[in-house]
Amino acid sequence: MKTQVIAILVLFFSCASGSAQEKIVVGGSGSLNEEVTDLAKAYMAKNPADAIEVRPESMSSEGGIAGVRLGRFHIGIISRPLAQTEKTKLLYLPIARTPAGVAFHKSIPVTNLAEAQICDVFGGRIKSWKDVGGNDAKITVLTRKKDDNNTEAFREKMSCFKDLTITAEAIALVRGSEILAALDKRPGTVGIVNLGSSFNDYENIKAVAINGVIPAPEAARSGKYRYFSERGLVTQGEPQGLTKRFIEFMATAEGRKIIGSQGAIPVR
Repeated sequence: MKTQVIAILVLFFSCASGSAQEKIVVGGSGSLNEEVTDLAKAYMAKNPADAIEVRPESMSSEGGIAGVRLGRFHIGIISRPLAQTEKTKLLYLPIARTPAGVAFHKSIPVTNLAEAQICDVFGGRIKSWKDVGGNDAKITVLTRKKDDNNTEAFREKMSCFKDLTITAEAIALVRGSEILAALDKRPGTVGIVNLGSSFNDYENIKAVAINGVIPAPEAARSGKYRYFSERGLVTQGEPQGLTKRFIEFMATAEGRKIIGSQGAIPVR
């Protein structure tokens, strides 16, 4: 009888441990939030014993890095590679590139800007939309206070933007989502933004062609459109367990399809 009881207990605990749910939390920059959310849903549909919580709010790259450092996130989403000072104990994994573009309200009748015009707008030398083929309205430049990988993409690839001093009249905001919301509600504003999934959530804004090249994913893949920024993940050291399995899923054909579904370009 005693032997039977022990056998039942062993069976019970082995079944319980086998069905125990493993959970991870993902959060950080909003640049790939929708894609990562869709990746999590697809992964959990195939692996119901695993749970992946993707935090819906945008916390910037710094928030993603801090969340991993503090143990709040197993995976941090960031919109730039790690700085040298941030690499201690953190592992960076690039997963996608997304086009960065100059965006403004759809009511502005401008569809193309030359590089020189873009530099003059953000440098404050062009102050009215009429000077670039639009209506007679003031241009208000929006920038981010820091942590702006999209602007850095322009500094790297556009010669006149490399050492450009943004106009002192620009309005500096904290998050990319704040710039998108302002562009959507305030005609006349202009900003450099990520053209990934978050951009598609705002129906009143458009991205302008640069030197006649529209910032479409196909143009970015071919290199014809040269302005894009890298998106990646950070983990506390080498990923283990569910964290590793989820990241590996991103590199599968299904995962790459999900990443590319809203304009991003998979790199793994």
